[in-house]
Amino acid sequence: MARPSMAPQRREEILDALEKCILAKGIQATSLENIADTAEMKRTILRHYIGNRDDIICALSQRWTDKYSQQWQETLTWLPQSNRAEALIDCLFAPRSKELVNNTIIGEAIFSEAKRLAEIKSHQQQIMQEFIGHLIREFSSQYTDADSKTIELVALGIYSNYLMSESLLPLNMLDEMYKLKQASQLLLSLLSKE
Repeated sequence: MARPSMAPQRREEILDALEKCILAKGIQATSLENIADTAEMKRTILRHYIGNRDDIICALSQRWTDKYSQQWQETLTWLPQSNRAEALIDCLFAPRSKELVNNTIIGEAIFSEAKRLAEIKSHQQQIMQEFIGHLIREFSSQYTDADSKTIELVALGIYSNYLMSESLLPLNMLDEMYKLKQASQLLLSLLSKE
């Protein structure tokens, strides 16, 4: 009987190690050697299962892209049947735990590599399109009389506010984050006036 492949487990261990390195020293200061040491593996094992440093960063980006899609599915399932748009704003701008602060730090580190790595840029575009697409569908469903262009602009504004709020999260700028939530609620109210 053939031994089961260690590839999926090793891959996850390597990506977990990269996340720990990002939180400890940032993505720019993280070397292949740091990742190998954190994963308690030889560098050749990293190369065997994923590849070089950029390949590992791109693999982490894909993992987070998939994670964001899964979170969206869970969020959409959780939303109530009525006032979904308002509940969505509450969910997007809810208080954050330490784990979510760490997730933001990792997400921003991955985003910083989009300038350099086309695969990550593609992942970031996918995340943005999915985010805005869900907002547009939810808003269009609730505000049936609103103009589609206005809905799109409101969705873009709320997405921008969300990104800014996430950027402020590690800085613990709670007042500013609350104002971004209020600004998003104000944007959403424009749809009921259409």
